[in-house]
Amino acid sequence: MIKKIAATAAALAAATAGTLALGAGTAQAADYQGQVTASGGLSVRYAPSTHASKVDHLKKGEKVGLGCWVYGTSVDGNRTWYAGQTDSPSSQWISGRYVKLLGKKPPRCTGDTAKAKATATLSVRHGPNTSDKRTGTIGKSTSFSVICKQPGQSVGGNNRWYLTSEKGWVSARYVDNVGKAPQWCRWDN
Repeated sequence: MIKKIAATAAALAAATAGTLALGAGTAQAADYQGQVTASGGLSVRYAPSTHASKVDHLKKGEKVGLGCWVYGTSVDGNRTWYAGQTDSPSSQWISGRYVKLLGKKPPRCTGDTAKAKATATLSVRHGPNTSDKRTGTIGKSTSFSVICKQPGQSVGGNNRWYLTSEKGWVSARYVDNVGKAPQWCRWDN
């Protein structure tokens, strides 16, 4: 859930007053901040997709701690989604379309690039959900690089999705890892 940033020192508390953190509220959450601009507020989602389940809601004007960003479902032409700072795979994402950055943009969510091979023809999508726009395919037996993995819609009992490039997601259900498995899409890999 969205939590206020917990501060242990009065000075830090004053500096972060009114700021929320997506995920585990830590002082690090203040490193990158944004402010909700949508008049009706902003849905916090389980994955970087408008088709993902809502897990919380932020009001207009609320400040949020941001972890990192990926491309996901387009919201009014903007495909940037911000993750919360958590110690596990982020399950809290907000669309960048309705977030005004307060300072510098957080880093892209990354990991050490991993190798994978398609066990079936894969649909490449804008976000980690089969309802997200299909942008292409990866042929069966084709090897490809994976930037990071993220929980999303379950496909055949597997809810992991792989970010294959800066703009494409595939279900991990029909993918064999070649060597090590990809890291989670987080800011601190």
